[in-house]
Amino acid sequence: MMGLRFPERLLRVLVAISLLLGITMAGCADDPTSSGSGTAVTASYPSGYAEPVETVTALLAALAADRWEEAARLSVKGQMALMALAEGADLETVSDYLRFGEVGVGINFWAGFVQVSDQFPVGSVENLTLITEQRYEAGGVSFADFGVVSSSSPEGRVFEITTAQGDDELWRVDVIATFVDVLAFRLSETAEITRATRTEDAAVVSAELLRHVPSLEAVLIDPDLSPELRQGVDSALAAIQ
Repeated sequence: MMGLRFPERLLRVLVAISLLLGITMAGCADDPTSSGSGTAVTASYPSGYAEPVETVTALLAALAADRWEEAARLSVKGQMALMALAEGADLETVSDYLRFGEVGVGINFWAGFVQVSDQFPVGSVENLTLITEQRYEAGGVSFADFGVVSSSSPEGRVFEITTAQGDDELWRVDVIATFVDVLAFRLSETAEITRATRTEDAAVVSAELLRHVPSLEAVLIDPDLSPELRQGVDSALAAIQ
């Protein structure tokens, strides 16, 4: 891991705003073909690529062209639903996203993220450069980190994207690892709640949390991880496992 992450406060603002859009859109969890804004989701996009650099390139192209659904479908399955926890979504809501479709959450997340972020290098894809790539393994899963900069970005401003390889050998954007700054402590709280809650929704969310343990373990490989965030990730892992 390269340790090039957004400041925690900025990330909290970005994710809160973008997820608020997704969570408050009526009907998003009830209809797996809904984008969360009343627009039917009908386009067909790849859900991953054979090489991680292809996935990151496709994500950047989708975000630059406002193709939010394409960006949403490039995320590791189940993680957009869990990202809703960062805005305080309850177990029932997250469970619905997991069972009935999370694409709507992803659409609103990426749309809101780009709109409010002055640090993401938006603009023409031709102006974006992948400056670094680092591959490693965690929890039996292969990961690859990429640093992305824009020709118009201030010096030293780098956005880090983490990708993970699935069982089908396709690479997807690991949203948990990429935005762990705002999610770690919420995952810990949710895991503790699911243990104390004997409902079907709690069981669904608990099982999904366990499935993404490798993403949290990948974050711990970063030697530059702050003590506070390391503690948050450790707490989340302890609660989930």
